[in-house]
Amino acid sequence: MCQKPVRHWLNLGGDLSKLFRAARVGSKTNESGVVGTLQSYHPGPEAITMHEELWAGVELKINNAEIFFEGMGKALLPPNQTPMSIAVQSAGAITDTLWQQSFYADLDAFLAMARSVPEILQWGFGIDKLFSSKWEPWKSWFDRIDPTEKTRRQNFATKFKPAHDAFREIALSTARNISLHRIGIAPVEVNITGRFGVSYIGTPVRRVPTAESATIVAGDNPSLQWAATQPPVSIRPAWTDFKIDGKPLFHECQDYLAKAGSLLAEARHISQKIHGNNKLTTPPLS
Repeated sequence: MCQKPVRHWLNLGGDLSKLFRAARVGSKTNESGVVGTLQSYHPGPEAITMHEELWAGVELKINNAEIFFEGMGKALLPPNQTPMSIAVQSAGAITDTLWQQSFYADLDAFLAMARSVPEILQWGFGIDKLFSSKWEPWKSWFDRIDPTEKTRRQNFATKFKPAHDAFREIALSTARNISLHRIGIAPVEVNITGRFGVSYIGTPVRRVPTAESATIVAGDNPSLQWAATQPPVSIRPAWTDFKIDGKPLFHECQDYLAKAGSLLAEARHISQKIHGNNKLTTPPLS
């Protein structure tokens, strides 16, 4: 399990740090912070692998998904307050943290990392769709591996299929496919209510303004008219302002990450029953 402390997320709502902490799932890190044994794993074309080395890549993807999930929260933090930035802001300047650029990039990366988990598991322990295709070198490799290993891989794929299919049907799996293989944009929306009651709706390609100002309206009371003469104020979202398919984005991401961890745990259980300590050969990497 990743042991890095979760920072307190300023101005994002009191329970976001708990959200991140709850999303941490069963990836392993050693004392140096390296996930699994990936650093020392350099398989040959058909190297006989230790099972922990096969798990390492899956654990790395879950760990990376955690990092990008936290990156989404970090992107929403206000700028660091330094004497220079305070002086600039007091003069009426707006400091743009480019949160929209960072946030949506981290979201795309999070979706890609989490969604890759079942595919890597099938490749390492079961049957990837390439193995039973006519494409080389996978077909030749699968045809010539030991028959008992082939049977074990087929059994793993069969037992793992219900969990794999369920993960594939999750809304965020669909969002990943839409973003990476369809229109290039995750179906996420932010709705920010500004200081003056105006709603700003944004998407990965429809960005919200950086700042807003009050508008002088005839008949307004003097305090509102005075507010309209003040410098613009930044438009910044709370983490609760984001939705995907009408549901809170951060909670959906937390749930998706937890389910990726559960998928890994289920695969370990199945593998122990089917593969035990028997050898597994490494499929061709390309």
